[in-house]
Amino acid sequence: MSHPPPGLSLCRILISALAFSALRPQTAMAQVQPGSPANPSNTTASSNNPTCIALFKALPGKVSLPNSNGYSASVKSYFSLQEAEITPYCVVSPENEQDVSAAIKILAAPDSTTKFAVRGGGHTAWKGSANIEDGVTIDMRAINTVHVSGDKTVTSVGAGALWRDVYSVLDAMGLATSGGRAAQVGVGGLTTGGGLSFFSARFGFVCDNVLSFDIVLADGTLVSANATSHPDLWIALRGGSNNFGVVTRFHLRTFPQTPFYGGQVFYQIETAPQQIDAFAKMAGAADFDENASLITSFSYTAQGGAIQNSLKYPSTTLNTKPAVFQPFFDIGSQLGQTMRVSNVTDFTTEQGAFSPNGFRQLYRTTTFKNSRPFLDRVYTLWDTTIPLIKPIAGIQWALSIQPIPPLITSRSAPLGGNSLGLSPTSDGPLVNCLLTATWNNTADDTLAQNTAVQLFADIEKEARIQNKPSLYHPYKYLNYADGSQDVIGGYGPEVKKRLRDVSRKYDPRGVFQRQVPGGFKLWTPQELVVGAGTAETSTA
Repeated sequence: MSHPPPGLSLCRILISALAFSALRPQTAMAQVQPGSPANPSNTTASSNNPTCIALFKALPGKVSLPNSNGYSASVKSYFSLQEAEITPYCVVSPENEQDVSAAIKILAAPDSTTKFAVRGGGHTAWKGSANIEDGVTIDMRAINTVHVSGDKTVTSVGAGALWRDVYSVLDAMGLATSGGRAAQVGVGGLTTGGGLSFFSARFGFVCDNVLSFDIVLADGTLVSANATSHPDLWIALRGGSNNFGVVTRFHLRTFPQTPFYGGQVFYQIETAPQQIDAFAKMAGAADFDENASLITSFSYTAQGGAIQNSLKYPSTTLNTKPAVFQPFFDIGSQLGQTMRVSNVTDFTTEQGAFSPNGFRQLYRTTTFKNSRPFLDRVYTLWDTTIPLIKPIAGIQWALSIQPIPPLITSRSAPLGGNSLGLSPTSDGPLVNCLLTATWNNTADDTLAQNTAVQLFADIEKEARIQNKPSLYHPYKYLNYADGSQDVIGGYGPEVKKRLRDVSRKYDPRGVFQRQVPGGFKLWTPQELVVGAGTAETSTA
């Protein structure tokens, strides 16, 4: 279908880098009162909850109950309203790894059945991912210090930090690390989920650049996992998410970085065929430029449709327009652009402006092999969903694609390996596909979710069946996945078995499988043997 072009006011908003997010009515926040229990009895239940009482005694001043300022501030800070609506019994706010250890010893005591969640930046969209109803939430945000080593090769970052905290320190020192592309995203979730960055073609996934993890295990002990100490846990945490303990600090590979060229370019929706052609050629290039970072997004709001290319070229030797992006600049019907030379803090702040807090949110993802005809088909499938979601108040419905060339996946092995299950030799050039949706009202949740599920079922069906050989790839990028998607299974059976073995070794009672339901688990609840007391299952 064809969408009407955005009006002049939309163009000005696009150029100012606030794009469609600025079109939202800011009254949306008033639809929910985060921090106020949906069930008034929750306050009484919390104050009488034995686990919260034990935590309160062990960590005075660091445990908040409903209707307190600390509790409200924590719950209000989530990215999605779905997460902000959840009311845990209490919120624990540790300030160091000793506090985390004390909390875990109580929560994971042999006689404890209390469910709990662990959150860093709180940017995962789906309900229950990092918050919990009728349980305890550990809010890691106070553990957020950033320290650079004397030789400037390692940056140690608290697990509750946001990427803007990291970049503001490193930019001032002429340094960078491979990290998130939106300033308000948390370090912890993105890194243990894999992580894509502006630097991925040079340095691989974000997790590939973790030299060491400090982690509190289920028994409360603090260990460091790296290439020489607990190396199996080190590899498992590179993509295995929250299944093994609570990471308290990341030690990240750091490198010199000067200001570089990048920004956003916006186009009329009618340029989709030219955009797809330029994208497919770049994604499939045998000599993929190691400095090139590209995300192409097709967006729809009630004001119309538009296309956005996020282009970054973090070279340390070239800070002008690179040749690799020229095919995108040659496309006409531009609505505006923000291309410039700047630093990581500035670029990630701009990128983050497209995803404000305070709305209902949905992410869903898949992966397929790069193919110009199939990219056309994916765009068409997305386009045909627009009449279905048009009635949703405040809808923003965006499909984004980005290359995962062999150059990215080949970086992992020399850096120690990861748990993502990707192969630079057998996979070839891949494309990550992401749907993001935001809207205003709870009443529209089912329509938005069902439309997204069907769209990706159609994309994956066509990738599997209607293309010979199949273009489908099982990998699901964890940081973009919905809670209903099988991320761990997408890593492949060998990796899944290895992750389960690591879980059995470091969490033999299965605390982070049974008592931490958020995130992407190694076993389904049905697979866990009831009453077995360990993470052993009836299947490998």
